[in-house]
Amino acid sequence: MEQQKKQWKEKATDYKTYAGVLLALSVFFYIGMLIPADQSMIAIEKKPFLLGLIVILLVGAFSFYQKAVKYIRLLRELDQ
Repeated sequence: MEQQKKQWKEKATDYKTYAGVLLALSVFFYIGMLIPADQSMIAIEKKPFLLGLIVILLVGAFSFYQKAVKYIRLLRELDQ
């Protein structure tokens, strides 16, 4: 049982880390899209693709965070 708790705790930590990385990456892309630069300006045709990528990253971050919450709840129920 202790091994199971340890695995769940590790999974929750990993999923939180994955969510944080995906969130940071999506913020990085969003800021990069907003800041105009003369030479590296993003073409208008590429903006919908970039927005779609940002949405996918945010959905992924949310789903990983939900998985982490699921394992944290399992740990709390097991401790009670």
